[in-house]
Amino acid sequence: MKTLFNRRTLLCFAIAWMITNGWAYVMLGLGMLLKIKVLQVISSCYLTFLWLPCTPEKVVTVAITCKLMKVLFH
Repeated sequence: MKTLFNRRTLLCFAIAWMITNGWAYVMLGLGMLLKIKVLQVISSCYLTFLWLPCTPEKVVTVAITCKLMKVLFH
């Protein structure tokens, strides 16, 4: 458990999450705030895809986290 919840792992997971789906939430928020339809459409389509049961987003996020751990801290 210590390995999973240390600062390095949480940092790498946050970066990996932003790569896989965090950008879509940011784009959706900005699109709604600034009323930019293109941002809303692209981000909502991607987020809809992410919420499908067959999407391997969690697996990809964990794989990116592991790779970032190796690159940044080893």
